[in-house]
Amino acid sequence: MLLPRSVDAYAAILGILKTGAAYVPIDPEYPADRVAYILEDSGAGVLVTTADLAARHAAFGGAVVRVDADSDAIAAESPSRLGPAEVWVGPRNLCYIIYTSGSTGRPKGVMIEHRNAWRLVRAEGCIFKVRPEDRVYQGASLCFDVSFEEIWLAFHAGATLVAATPEMAHAGPDLSRYLTDCGVTVLSCVPTLLSMLAEDVPTLRLLILGGEVCPDRLVERWAQPGRRIVNTYGPTEATVIATYADLSRGKPVTIGRPIPGSRIYLLDEDLRPVLRGEAGEICIGGAGVALGYVGLPEQTSARFVPNPLTPAGVARTRIYRTGDLGRIDAEGNLEFLGRVDAQVKLRGYRAELTEIESALLEGDGVLAAACAVREDVAGIQQLVGYVVPRDGHQFDEERLRALLRSRLPAYMVPALIERVANLPLLPSGKLDRASLPSLPAARAREAAPQSTARGPMTDAEQQIAEVWEALFSPLQVSAIDDFFLDLGGHSLLAAKMVSELRKNPRFARVSVLEVYEHPTIVSLASALDARELRSLPSDTSASAADAREAPRPDERRRHFFAGIFQAAGLYFVFSIRAIEWLTRTLSTSSSWRPGIR
Repeated sequence: MLLPRSVDAYAAILGILKTGAAYVPIDPEYPADRVAYILEDSGAGVLVTTADLAARHAAFGGAVVRVDADSDAIAAESPSRLGPAEVWVGPRNLCYIIYTSGSTGRPKGVMIEHRNAWRLVRAEGCIFKVRPEDRVYQGASLCFDVSFEEIWLAFHAGATLVAATPEMAHAGPDLSRYLTDCGVTVLSCVPTLLSMLAEDVPTLRLLILGGEVCPDRLVERWAQPGRRIVNTYGPTEATVIATYADLSRGKPVTIGRPIPGSRIYLLDEDLRPVLRGEAGEICIGGAGVALGYVGLPEQTSARFVPNPLTPAGVARTRIYRTGDLGRIDAEGNLEFLGRVDAQVKLRGYRAELTEIESALLEGDGVLAAACAVREDVAGIQQLVGYVVPRDGHQFDEERLRALLRSRLPAYMVPALIERVANLPLLPSGKLDRASLPSLPAARAREAAPQSTARGPMTDAEQQIAEVWEALFSPLQVSAIDDFFLDLGGHSLLAAKMVSELRKNPRFARVSVLEVYEHPTIVSLASALDARELRSLPSDTSASAADAREAPRPDERRRHFFAGIFQAAGLYFVFSIRAIEWLTRTLSTSSSWRPGIR
């Protein structure tokens, strides 16, 4: 299913499931290479898409259903539901396959069965108690399993699903206003997105957080009387979530306890239980554990292992080894302590650093490569790639970036690529990721050639450039650099930038969507200037435009002398008018005679 968020997409999901088939959601914004790989790897027999997207992926060998161009043929089909004789779906049949970042250099498909999905829908219905009058925001890409949670929170309760429009998806800090205008009462999102919202959403009664660590300050800000905040935890392999915790002001943030139907184990390297209070690998059991990975039996057997704690005489079940570290606190709640491998969560997206490193190694002139997450000056986590060039080879960063964009989703392309002489290693010979240079110590990007570099030329460009330079430090920012493609910006950084620009009254109305439409300093300044001129009366537009530019010293001198000459001219004009008035007065006086009574 290659469709954006839309009524057609939701209808397609229901239609595919009613036929007994499993659906494989693919983001239309994925690079063509990644789309082709997922279609082939999943063994998809049918592609449900639009005519435009079908033309872009014409190499697909299966049947193609175009929801727009084939709408008449679809409407001509019988509306009757398929009967049991035509379709039979059991608990062990596939429901959907979600592709996540893979450690082999390619994404891997997680196979979710109907029993897994049924367990999630029933458990969340019990935990969150969404009501028919609720409005649930659907903001996640359909290729991420969070979308399954959003969709079925609404469908299970008979509530309204509010699908994000492109304006909402790119609204940044203005999303609060859109959510309020739509009357959204249930919001599921990552903490980073929530932290970027400029205002509260008074209509919200249920706030579900997950995908990354939730800071205490976020709870302090968003906790309101009558609003419930729930922190959740769970990998795709455990069907969206496995634990939950209610959060409130002054209470430690944890990932809580298992949801109904799930089991949590903290085990050591030998899969033995750790003592209470000690750190161990979080392992998940129960009805939410997925079938495994598509076409990867070795990875499946390494992650999905027999439960070592199954009682004797009972059929052994499986548990999923998450690679996350956790600990049980004094109150019996699970605390998240981080990762034990090279997998990271970035703005809610899961990324295997080794997949990014594999793509980096495909670049011309690259001898070795590594990747790490570092925090930038804006306090936002960024991916940084570290490259060791081959001797005698010219390293072209722009070509490497183009390669990465053709292979990886945008959120997996490093914001900064560093040239290093060598990579730090542990005594075992493995990469010492923790010793890679930090972001503040990273080199400033080499100045662009004079033919392409451009500094700010107008007052608006200068003011925008100051904000961009602060956000992208230590990079040198050109006025023609693309915020996303050249500087490594992303939606959350764009939201941060817009918030900073709005502190200037001149840019109080700038939006994140305008940054997407005008991604360079030059184009953004021009668009904002044009809008400012359009908002002024037509007879004052020219003078207002002139007034915004401060006069140069020679202009000030000319203005000074012009003022003197104008003043002298006024004396001359006034004297002429005075003579004219005096002449008329004297003439009238000389012709007057007193009357005789």
